[in-house]
Amino acid sequence: MLPVNRVPRDNWYVAAFSAEVSTVPLARTICGDAVALFRTAAGRLAAVEDRCIHRGMPLTHGGQCSGEIIRCPYHGLEFDAEGNCVKIPGQDRIPAQAKLITYPIIEQDELIWIWMGDRLKAAGTVPPEHPAHRDARWARASTIFLHIEADWQLVNDNLLDLTHLPFVHARTIGSDAVSHTANANVETRRIERRIEYNIHMPDVDPPPMYRQAFPFTGKIDRWQEMVFVPGVFRLWTGGMDAGTGALDGKRDGGVQFKTLHAITPSTATSCYYHFTRSINFGLEDSDLHRRLHEASVMTVEMEDKHVIEAVQQRSLQYPDRPFIDTRWDVGPRHARRIVEEMVEEEEMQSNSSRPMTSV
Repeated sequence: MLPVNRVPRDNWYVAAFSAEVSTVPLARTICGDAVALFRTAAGRLAAVEDRCIHRGMPLTHGGQCSGEIIRCPYHGLEFDAEGNCVKIPGQDRIPAQAKLITYPIIEQDELIWIWMGDRLKAAGTVPPEHPAHRDARWARASTIFLHIEADWQLVNDNLLDLTHLPFVHARTIGSDAVSHTANANVETRRIERRIEYNIHMPDVDPPPMYRQAFPFTGKIDRWQEMVFVPGVFRLWTGGMDAGTGALDGKRDGGVQFKTLHAITPSTATSCYYHFTRSINFGLEDSDLHRRLHEASVMTVEMEDKHVIEAVQQRSLQYPDRPFIDTRWDVGPRHARRIVEEMVEEEEMQSNSSRPMTSV
């Protein structure tokens, strides 16, 4: 297991896009654990430790799926989707302990979700939904996977304080700083382990990506409405001609985006970022989709990733220097508290389940 910061393991995280997982084993490191994801010939999904129990060989380093098994590339041991060793070449008896660790896994909304903690706690729970992935009224304009060299909480901080848009995203989704701060109506609410973060910006200039997507001729009313639970952000954003009722819920027209940001902790200084952007206009316009995808790549890969990784590197250089919050950091503070509460709960339950020892 690789070093990882305090992260809740009893939680659903996005391990991959559905299209990424096939009969060729896919490697991921999630919550510090090396995981191999694959599908059997019958299409059954599996998530097992990426380590053969014989000599520790990573199964994703040349391992093969054949029928309903995955074969270790070192000495040919075979395992089924439940992690059971079903064959040792040249040996009839299979030791009872010859079993891979497995993880609960669910495919939903074209995403592969994994549970890294107590599998009994996963029973009866389901991952957060993202209906835009299956709603015919929305078309997927962008799908992006990133490996970010930064603690996942730095990405959470980034997404829960959108006042960085005028400075980091001036070429894509940023308006002027006044529109995002002084003139914006901002509401942040915590409801149990969920955060709702809404920004309404009346009578502002459309940002570059909006102008690229729609022939606006003047000012717009713009909204950014987000729901966060650990590991997932669902964001509904858009803009319509100013004064047409968009900020009162009348949202027929203009540009609208439903964006998924799935942030999965990997190690203490890295995470995975699964991003999709869906639109409800220009559904069949492939050229529009291409241009919006290019803008999305610039937004998350060339802008956000660059900034977040720079913050991580400076934080490693000065580990004892704290962050100083501003009035805009309500969301990041809530998120960090939620994560810490989940970790503390897991630790308490783990401690209470340990047998008492005599002294």
